[in-house]
Amino acid sequence: MQVIMMSKDGCGTCKTFAPVAKALTEERGMVFKVIKNPEIELPFFPFYYLMRDGEVIEQWGGGSDKKFIRVLDRAIKKYGDA
Repeated sequence: MQVIMMSKDGCGTCKTFAPVAKALTEERGMVFKVIKNPEIELPFFPFYYLMRDGEVIEQWGGGSDKKFIRVLDRAIKKYGDA
């Protein structure tokens, strides 16, 4: 599985939470990628997509480590692989 973080210049939460998100993702054996200044409309930043086999299986936003952990752990439990 892979987590893609959508970030933009000037987003303080994006800058401070990116290292946390990367560590939490990699601890679970997943790949972490950041896309800066995406050319798509998003409700807010940072915004995340959890991908598995090229498909989006979860999407969420914000800088909460508790929510981030919940989403990743739920996906691992559901799909059984990282």
